[in-house]
Amino acid sequence: MTDSTPAPVDDLAGTADERIRQLALLDASNALTAEWLRRQLDSALAAWADDETVLDIEADSHVDF
Repeated sequence: MTDSTPAPVDDLAGTADERIRQLALLDASNALTAEWLRRQLDSALAAWADDETVLDIEADSHVDF
């Protein structure tokens, strides 16, 4: 008897480019759960927000008063 549940997939990690490569390497036949996809989206959006904050701080530091 075989288990039809797909093996869990590790979360993506690293830079945006590294995450894109990791995602491309995933076997297309491996069904990704909605929970896994949501974790990846949440993680990517959090990283994007952090980057935007850093860019905002850097932009503010270049303003001449």
